[in-house]
Amino acid sequence: MSRLNDPENFHGRVNYAAKVIAYGHRPTRAFDNCFENYDGDEVATAILRRSRKNARLAANLQRYLNLSSIEAAAERLAEVPTCKLPEVARQTRARQKAEFNTWLEQQQKPNCSTSPETPTNESGTSS
Repeated sequence: MSRLNDPENFHGRVNYAAKVIAYGHRPTRAFDNCFENYDGDEVATAILRRSRKNARLAANLQRYLNLSSIEAAAERLAEVPTCKLPEVARQTRARQKAEFNTWLEQQQKPNCSTSPETPTNESGTSS
């Protein structure tokens, strides 16, 4: 696994995505991966905070990310210091992954109440 794809490489993913945005590079699959580890809000918040001190990043941000969406995420994470974002991201990844796995298990279980019944005729016997 590439270090960029490693969910534990929070700083690397933030740095890569911020660099792509700041320099106006074409987004690639690697760029998308930076936000796809159940912690996209934390990654986007780190980038938004960084853009407040980096004019080039700030100028291009709206070309790559939905500002209202990342501002809402940043608002939810307002009480979290930037240095704590990697730990919060780790907790979010664990929680979201567990929720997804629970959902997936439920989807894979047969649901008897929705299984098709054997058609019957008027006398109640199978046709």
